[in-house]
Amino acid sequence: MGIPALALALSVLVAAPAEPRVLPLSEASSLVRIAGSGKPVVLHFWATWCGACRDEFPRIRKTLATLQQKGVGVLLVSIDRPADLPKVKKDLRRFGVAALPSVVLDAPEPDPVATAVGDPAWDGTLPSTFVFDAEGKLKKSFIGITSPGALSTAALSIVH
Repeated sequence: MGIPALALALSVLVAAPAEPRVLPLSEASSLVRIAGSGKPVVLHFWATWCGACRDEFPRIRKTLATLQQKGVGVLLVSIDRPADLPKVKKDLRRFGVAALPSVVLDAPEPDPVATAVGDPAWDGTLPSTFVFDAEGKLKKSFIGITSPGALSTAALSIVH
């Protein structure tokens, strides 16, 4: 295998989406770091059983992908049970967002997650999307269905 072919093979491996993994609740405070340390971050919380989440994904999937291409860390955070990982993977493919980084957060109660996100007003409503600056400070919260334009504006306004 020549150098160009090897470089192409490595670039495909690096660009391949990672499978969603189960993250214990004890690591909830690490979500922003996992999504992208040192850059703006969007955390999008959803679940397979959430009807509003199913309605929202087709509207925001292009926005999430575009934000990632522009240097914003994006992490899809499913609040499903770890045993539902196969359903999570299936829905990520169905909604066209399987290429985006994702985790299943093992969080039976929303309060510790809300504390980790840093928005005391969040009561666990899904879907919810949070925008953080490069230092990990919460800048904007979208509780409920998010407008693609509002999400894009909020995230891109903090890209340096």
